[in-house]
Amino acid sequence: MAKKENAMQTIRNLTVAIIVMVSIMTQGCKKASPAPETSAKAEKSAAMNYDLKDRDAFTVMGTQTRITSADEKNPETYTKIWDAFEQYRTQLRPLSIEQRSFGVTFATDKKDAFDYLAGVSVHSDATPPDKTLVTRNVPAARYAVFKCTGQDMGKTYQYIYSEWLPASRYKIDTAACCFEQYAPKEWANRPVYIYIPISPK
Repeated sequence: MAKKENAMQTIRNLTVAIIVMVSIMTQGCKKASPAPETSAKAEKSAAMNYDLKDRDAFTVMGTQTRITSADEKNPETYTKIWDAFEQYRTQLRPLSIEQRSFGVTFATDKKDAFDYLAGVSVHSDATPPDKTLVTRNVPAARYAVFKCTGQDMGKTYQYIYSEWLPASRYKIDTAACCFEQYAPKEWANRPVYIYIPISPK
């Protein structure tokens, strides 16, 4: 029970952390029909349409950092995380199985702390080219997927947790991971996809 409470606190912490990260990331499938919501509040913004997607488990490799409440208040925290990842991007490119980058949040057994991994998706048997790099598995889950731009990430997360989630028929699947999927710098408009793991209430 305590572990689930910690996971839920991690999710809430992530919302705050992402808003801090927005200023940093603005410098970075099968579609399902949007699920109907009973609340007009949840439907009011066409910009906040979402897809439901079942995603198989996958493996990410990159730099991992333990984030605490104090770290979240420091705007340099995510700058350092992504700067650290960029140092290994060239080494990781041959191992990556898609062009996108991922920012994955993993719950921990510590209160008010979570692990954040900035990395790329790789084959499950891939070997890290450097001992600093970490490989972790993201479990299979059903996700509500929200598309936005780097500039809109903060308000998108606020909408998800303050409006959409309470009004929806879903709750957070605490056995899975929240993550962001970032498009390569070369792609037009650099869309960001926010994946929220869900299960029925």
